[in-house]
Order: sequence, then structure tokens, then C-alpha cells
Amino acid sequence: MVTRSMDEVRSEYISVMGQELGASFYELHRKLVELHVLWQQYRHLFGRDPDTVHLLNRTSGLFFKIVQDELWDSVLLGVSRMTDPPTTGKKKNLTIQSLPPLITDTELRGEVQNLCDKALTAADFAREHRNKRIAHQDRDYLSNRNFVPLSGISRTSVEEMLAALRAVMNRLDLYFRDSAVMYEKFVDESGARLLVQKLRKLERLQGAAASAN
Repeated sequence: MVTRSMDEVRSEYISVMGQELGASFYELHRKLVELHVLWQQYRHLFGRDPDTVHLLNRTSGLFFKIVQDELWDSVLLGVSRMTDPPTTGKKKNLTIQSLPPLITDTELRGEVQNLCDKALTAADFAREHRNKRIAHQDRDYLSNRNFVPLSGISRTSVEEMLAALRAVMNRLDLYFRDSAVMYEKFVDESGARLLVQKLRKLERLQGAAASAN
């Protein structure tokens, strides 16, 4: 298995896509990888099985509740950033909506634009939460949450948001490199999964020591 540096990945995208599209695509690719890593950590800790959640609560309930909330909001914030408008006032944003204008092939541009539109629709929930409570403190929402409720977001809807983002990126990858990136298959060797394993082992050792005494 060949492991390439991020600089090599960036150079390859620029080589096959051109400077502007390749450089923009690479940065979005990197952000989408980071977003999937965050989501995987969340799923390993809080979205796999009740036994793991009970273990975390027994270990340090308050701390892991903070971790849960922060990971959840970080994913929603990341999805929002990926689907923001390409400009805010006079400032440019790097989002999936930045990509279609950089594509010279008209048929491909239309396909990618269509996929971007679907991703924006899927991400409506995330942007609503970002705008009203994560990045901003919406006064009406904070003053009376019962009358200004936010739309609910489930793990399934987050999965759908991420899938829509992958569809945009992989359409370009397939066109230019005849390959797709398995963003959702990141191998977690030193993150949440390892933490859970160590906490289980520690609890077993503590239980054995208590029994021996």
C-alpha cells in the first residue's frame, strides 16, 4: 500500500484539474476528510451501542457529554461551511458552490451544479442550527425556544448530508482521475475506538482488583 503526502495529493489534483480548480478541490477534499473523521469519532463514542454510552457515563459523564455536544456541533458547522455561498459580501468563501464556475466542460459543470444543489438542500438543517445557535446567538430563538423551534437533526440526516457532499467531490474525482475517495471508510487506529477499548480494559482491571480485595 502506497501512502502519499498531502502535498503529493494536492499536486496531483492540480495536475489533472488545472491550477485553480485543482487547488480549490484539494482544500475541500481535505476539509471533507476532516469532517468524516469527526463524524466517525462521534459514532464510535455515542452512536454504536448503549453499552459504550453507559461506559462513558460511568467513567466521566459530564466530560463526555461536553465531547458529545462539541463533536455534534463541529460536524454541523463543517457541513455548513462546505455548503455556504461562494461569496459573503466582498469576501470569497471556499465551498462546494465555488467549484462549478471553475469547470470548463459544460456538461460536467451542469452535473456538479445539480449535485451541489442537492447537497445544499440536504444541509438546510445544519445551516439553520449554525445560524441560530452554534456560530450566532439568535435573540428570538434564545428568548423563546418554544415559539422559535429549530428543526430536529438525526444521525440519519447527518449521514445524508455527508453522502451528498461526497457525491459532489467524487463526481469530479471520477471524471478527472477515474477513481473515488472512500471518505466514510477512514481507518481509526488511535482515536475514539482505541479510547473505548482502553476504558473497557481499565474497568475490567479495576473490577478484578476490587474482587481480589
